[in-house]
Amino acid sequence: MNKTDTYFHRRIEALTACFVLALVLLTIRAVDLQWAQSEKLSQLAENQRERQYTVQAPRGPVLDANGRILAESIQVPSIAAIGRDVPKNRIGELASALDMPVSRLKSRLQRSGFVWLARQIDPAKARAVAALEIPGVRQETEWQRFNPLGPATGHLLGFVGIDGRGLEGLEHSQNDILTGQSGRKHVRRDARGRSLPGAYWLSEPKMGDQLTLYLDATLQSMAYAALVEGIRTQHAKGGSVVVMRPQDGAVLAMASWPGFNPNNYRKFKPGQWRNRAVTDVFEPGSVLKPFAVAAALKTGQWKRDSLIYCENGNYRVADYVIHDVHPEGWLDMTGLLARSSNICAAKVALDIGPTKLYDMLEAVGLGRRAGIGLSGESPGIVPPLGRWGPVETATIAFGQGIAITPLQLATAFSVLANGGMHVSPKLIQGRDSEPSYRVMSEQIAHSVMRMLVHAASPEGTGANAVPAGYRVAGKTGTAQKPGRRGGYAKGKYIAVFAGAIPADDPQLVIAVIVDEPQKSIYGGTVAAPIFRRIAAAALPYLGVPPQMETQQWQHVPVAVHAKVSIGGAGEVPQLYGQSLRDVRRIAMRGGYPLRVHGSGWVVRQKPVALSRIGEGGTLEVWLDD
Repeated sequence: MNKTDTYFHRRIEALTACFVLALVLLTIRAVDLQWAQSEKLSQLAENQRERQYTVQAPRGPVLDANGRILAESIQVPSIAAIGRDVPKNRIGELASALDMPVSRLKSRLQRSGFVWLARQIDPAKARAVAALEIPGVRQETEWQRFNPLGPATGHLLGFVGIDGRGLEGLEHSQNDILTGQSGRKHVRRDARGRSLPGAYWLSEPKMGDQLTLYLDATLQSMAYAALVEGIRTQHAKGGSVVVMRPQDGAVLAMASWPGFNPNNYRKFKPGQWRNRAVTDVFEPGSVLKPFAVAAALKTGQWKRDSLIYCENGNYRVADYVIHDVHPEGWLDMTGLLARSSNICAAKVALDIGPTKLYDMLEAVGLGRRAGIGLSGESPGIVPPLGRWGPVETATIAFGQGIAITPLQLATAFSVLANGGMHVSPKLIQGRDSEPSYRVMSEQIAHSVMRMLVHAASPEGTGANAVPAGYRVAGKTGTAQKPGRRGGYAKGKYIAVFAGAIPADDPQLVIAVIVDEPQKSIYGGTVAAPIFRRIAAAALPYLGVPPQMETQQWQHVPVAVHAKVSIGGAGEVPQLYGQSLRDVRRIAMRGGYPLRVHGSGWVVRQKPVALSRIGEGGTLEVWLDD
């Protein structure tokens, strides 16, 4: 055998040995896979084909008092993927279908396992992705919260995050009730991640509990529309409205502005999410005066026709001087409210003392949370009684040095409208509430209501709140906003109107608050028209017919018309509070030449008493709106 044959023979032997060795190794590997690792590998294969995953349950619906849906969960598509299975050369197509930057999609696909690509997307996008049939990409179904009324109920209902948890409003405070029980599902998928027949539930998801409110969706829409119109007309910073049924405390509407759409809450700033009707406090101003009057009547020492000398516009208490916008002489209690005299209110409060006024404010619900089921509710600010000196007692009587929420204001006026009974406000049906209790006698409540009718008449400051055919018992308020460093902010005001309608048989109490109006600052000009718009739309809807074809206000003297001297304080003017028509009639009867300045009602006259008009003398009056 030559060398060539030997070399060739050895090569054959070597190749044969390698082949045998490979065959032995393959045999060993086959044995290992088939017997030693068969159970493990079978489980891995099973895991790729069959999976168990958690299925989110829909949240319970929120309904209004008439069964109308205010919030519900709807099924929407989401796109997920197994990162390692998505071909890199198809990422561009996928990004285009999802309307997503390629760089962001690549970043998400860096995870080799399960990853969400786009959640709760438009169905059209989901169909575009499905048409691509990209391996590893699949469509899932999730629950998304939907609010049919959008911004009108945004602040009240709040919204739900991407994980199905309530983040604001009722969705947050009632999250445990609304959240359902998640289910567990077993599914089979092919290599592309598509579902195969044979899926079954290990445990089915259970929808959350239903929440039914006292809210009326129609009234809510009316209140929100009127508020938005009024705020835009006045170029105001914001505002809120609360509509209540005084007999049972049902909150029929609660709206705030600036608004936000809970269906797309990410487009709005967090500051726009809060429910101003329960979170924001404000100094109420003159709208608090009816409760100072009620506290005085409750003592029995003050009557409806009791007289107060209003010092002609300036009154010093300790080192503090109280002013009236319109200087007044003598007024009775009705005149105090109709003319909105700070000085008269202060004098009444100082006479009855701080304890009785404090007790009244506490009894009508100020200084404590109403507890209607909304998170973030403020208790307001009522200074402890130990801090009430003469100045504090005087200023709190006309709404300074105290802070309340719009909900508290509506609750307090409901006491007057409900014959003196306090009924806790209610938002969620089926919830226990505090028992009602009597704050004042029915006689006192009705007496204050009659006074408030004149405060909302052409003789008072709230005439703009009265819709045609109805009587309103209400009160205006105008208050400066506190400054950040103490004192009051220059040029920043809150305009308020609160009242009950119809005055003779109140069906609604409406509180309107407008923050920083620009065209006017007065509650009678800014907030009262919003009250009127809401009432004019709501009462016919509720089936409350007009009580009269035209407003016919019977004049009740709010200033005494005879010469009276009390305690040496001064002679009572004879014409304060009279309308121009009444003044002309008096002048004609007395044969006095008349000189008139302005329009509205008489705020000043010369001479100060008719008896001082000499022969041939002239009666001169100044009127103001």
